[in-house]
Amino acid sequence: MPMAVLQTRIDSQIKKEADILFNSLGIDTTTAIRLFLKQAINQQRIPFEIVPPQEEFSLSVLEAINEARKISRDASAKSYKNAKELLADCEV
Repeated sequence: MPMAVLQTRIDSQIKKEADILFNSLGIDTTTAIRLFLKQAINQQRIPFEIVPPQEEFSLSVLEAINEARKISRDASAKSYKNAKELLADCEV
């Protein structure tokens, strides 16, 4: 299979930190990028959840996020087809 070159510019500190991390895992950064691309293709999505750094959230916001995740995984949780249906239920 023919090979292609992928070049990107990143902050040198990010590259340094990534190199350290991936080296500690026994792979180089290039291999880690190949793994990311293969998993993205296999899963047809970004292969991980994208979340902002948690240090930016207050404890109450983190608790709300965790509660929302828990509810979203609960098959017995009440759901609504649209916002109008939700608001009508709130008026009761």
